[in-house]
Amino acid sequence: MSTFNGVMMRPRVLLGVLCWVALAASPALAAAPTTVGTAAVTGAADKTEVRIPLSGESPAYSAFKASNPDRLVIDFPASSLAPGAAVGAGGMVSRGELSSFNDGSDVVRLTLYVSGPFSHELRQEGTDLVVSLVPGAEADPLASALGDGRLSGPSAAIDGPALTTLDFAYDEAASRVVLGLQDVTPAVSQPSSLLIVVDLPGAKMPTSLAREVDSSHFYSAVTGVKARPTRAGTRVEISLKQSAEYQVKREGSLYTIEITNPSALVQARSEQVQKGSEAAPSSPQTNETDGLNNASGGEVLIGASGRTSDPQARFGAGSGSDDPNSLSFADDAPGAGGARYKGRRMSIDLQGADIHAVFRFIADTADLNIVASDDVKGSVTVRLKDVPWDQALAAVLQSKGLAAQRFGNIVRVAPIETIKAEQQAALEKQNAEELLEPLQIYVAPLNYANAEESVAQLKEFLTARGSIQTDARSNQLIIKDVEATIAMIRELLKRVDRQNKSVSIEARFVEASSSHIRSLGIQWGSGVDASGATGYSTGAFFPNSIGVSGGLTRTGTAQFYSPGNESLLVDLGSPSGTSGALAFSLGSIPGLIDLDARLTALETEGWGRIVSSPRVSVMDNETAMVKQGSAIPFETISNGGTQVQLVDAVLQMDITPHITTDGHVSMDVKIKNNRPDFSQSVQGRPAISKKELETKVLVADGDTAVLGGVYSATEGSSQERVPGLGSIPLLGYLFKNSTSSQSQSEMLVFITPRIVAEN
Repeated sequence: MSTFNGVMMRPRVLLGVLCWVALAASPALAAAPTTVGTAAVTGAADKTEVRIPLSGESPAYSAFKASNPDRLVIDFPASSLAPGAAVGAGGMVSRGELSSFNDGSDVVRLTLYVSGPFSHELRQEGTDLVVSLVPGAEADPLASALGDGRLSGPSAAIDGPALTTLDFAYDEAASRVVLGLQDVTPAVSQPSSLLIVVDLPGAKMPTSLAREVDSSHFYSAVTGVKARPTRAGTRVEISLKQSAEYQVKREGSLYTIEITNPSALVQARSEQVQKGSEAAPSSPQTNETDGLNNASGGEVLIGASGRTSDPQARFGAGSGSDDPNSLSFADDAPGAGGARYKGRRMSIDLQGADIHAVFRFIADTADLNIVASDDVKGSVTVRLKDVPWDQALAAVLQSKGLAAQRFGNIVRVAPIETIKAEQQAALEKQNAEELLEPLQIYVAPLNYANAEESVAQLKEFLTARGSIQTDARSNQLIIKDVEATIAMIRELLKRVDRQNKSVSIEARFVEASSSHIRSLGIQWGSGVDASGATGYSTGAFFPNSIGVSGGLTRTGTAQFYSPGNESLLVDLGSPSGTSGALAFSLGSIPGLIDLDARLTALETEGWGRIVSSPRVSVMDNETAMVKQGSAIPFETISNGGTQVQLVDAVLQMDITPHITTDGHVSMDVKIKNNRPDFSQSVQGRPAISKKELETKVLVADGDTAVLGGVYSATEGSSQERVPGLGSIPLLGYLFKNSTSSQSQSEMLVFITPRIVAEN
């Protein structure tokens, strides 16, 4: 037996590890430039092959899968595209793309967009790279692990010094930043207690590694790792949550900066230990309150005993095989290969090895204690390269029909049927004990919730022997059940029976209008009286006198001077009503000819604004209504007689607010602003001018939102004239009048919610 980095290995395993280290440290990855030609796609929906012609010595490539949408990406380092190179479509490939970019060297990227989940295989046939695509996700973790596992970064090195790998891993004891380096020695320093810097003089960095690794949600001393190019080369910055010790380790071309996790994080992790997962999906600080002061929308997990925890940070700590809810590393359920594995990476190459020896090797790597029952027997042949230890364990267990349960740092391995039988027996035992447990009575006084309405919500949490009643007089619940159920309901009521917040809502209904009218008109008339009365008779017997006057006779008092009755030839005064006039009269002394005229003009302007501002305060999720105005009676006549109906012409606001957990207010709003319009009436009853708005809106506390608005503009002109004469240039103004008008109106609705602070 031999040792490598503190782990006991069998000779065959040691040989595999040494070969992998030698390949990682080899500088012979730089090869002659590769040319990528046109990719041919053949096949059907059940299996598709893509053949990519390559030219050059020892072409290198790396491939990875991506989702949303499903696609396979293949990178060819130190490569170029052949003239006219393209990629077609067919079978599972809906479309393909060929592109090139510079990643320290020229890289050609082939992207195959696949219609749905798929598994793939890459192989070289002569100078061609052949990609086989089969529908369906990789459900077998062993088959997935046997693929060409790689660390992050390109599969072919860049010429000269370079950063080729950047990965992060952690366990209970330490956090590790793994750097793959080519032809460069790192300079590690700690300029401050919360920052570790790794300088790589003259080293290039692929753009694929120009990313930030966020580890702030883990129970780790490291909050993030970031690599970036500098003038002197490349720098890797490791940010820490708090000061911690570190050391640098080297394995071939891989350098590991190992940071010891502070004891506080180790303790927090042990309190939130999980089964089958290395980290919670949120930060360990998400449950800092006791729950009683949490916001009503805060997440909380209530256990059967009434104890609460953060559902984001706790999935349960294994409690033994007698726990029917105990989780397994592997089982016979479909889709086991879809689990997330985060354990320390390892490589195994064994043929016909005893399964207990495999378990010991995995235990040494994972720093776990594995206990296997007597009925766990047999041998396995396995070749796993650079895979997480928990994925390796799952693959071995599944291949032998086994399952594993984890309790802290102890893993128990047994056949799946054995564990299922134990869990079934534990469940039956639990049900039997529940039937024998004495019932207790709990009286729950409610402050804000309604007892009758709460019964329907709580009934589904009771056991088969439990019951719930209400005391309407005191608004209390009387619950009879086992102690664990009562404890759970009691904790639930603490979070449900809460004082509702209130919202003060102010709306503004703003109406503005303006108008402008201009009109111009003329009235004139004339008369000729050639008779003896004026001394201008004709001297003939007939006609002895001649008289001419306007054909339009107006009754009433004369509006301007005339020697006789008013006779107008043109009566086209201002149609909008006269506000100013200029009158003049021309005539001879004896009264032979008279000419009377009057110019009338009118110009009016108007502007107005109406602001209606209803206000109301209402509790969260309740509906409020405020209304102000009048009801107008209308008579209807039918066979039954005359009836009077009242029609509302009011300003009314109906609103239902909901306070969100992030401080916003969601509102269902209905606003009406209806007014009587006496300018348009029927039998003395005014028309109703309606302005209504109905919408849903989300507004931040204290902000003002514009719910809607209407803007209208009206322009008009009219003209009255004597036919023919009114169309004569210049002279036509004596035979016509004109009016022009403009009006604008605008309506806007604003709303401002304010959450009322609790007393």
